[in-house]
Parts: sequence; C-alpha cells; structure tokens
Amino acid sequence: MGQDIGKTTDSSLGTEEFLKTIKEIRNEVAEALKKTNVMMKKKWDAKKKSEIERKKGDLVWVDVAHYNTDQPSKKLSTK
Repeated sequence: MGQDIGKTTDSSLGTEEFLKTIKEIRNEVAEALKKTNVMMKKKWDAKKKSEIERKKGDLVWVDVAHYNTDQPSKKLSTK
C-alpha cells in the first residue's frame, strides 16, 4: 500500500544528482566570490594613499569651504 522506505527510485536518483549539481555550482560561485573579493581589495589598496602621521602640535591646513557657522555670511562674521 505505502511506499517502501529505503529503496531508491529513478526519480530520487535524479533528485540526488540535481542536488549534487546545485551544491557544486554553489561551491564554484563561493570560490569565484572569494577570488573577486581578493582582487577588489588588492585594487583598492593599490589606489589608497598612505595616511600622513601627525603628532600633537603639528600645523595643518584646514579647508573651511563646507564648514557651516551660525553667521549668515563670511562678511558678517566677527573679525
């Protein structure tokens, strides 16, 4: 009456092959992503400039072009 447990049928073999194929594809994709991440990091690090070491008391240039104050204009600020 019911299905025999433990016996493999043609459809279950096809399913197992499908699952095996899917797992292989996932592994290939994971490896490709890892390689891509390494390559992207390498390119990013090559473009990034090294940061200048500063000590307390060093003089620095501060650009205030985008610095907001409470004054309506530079002319009206205190001197």
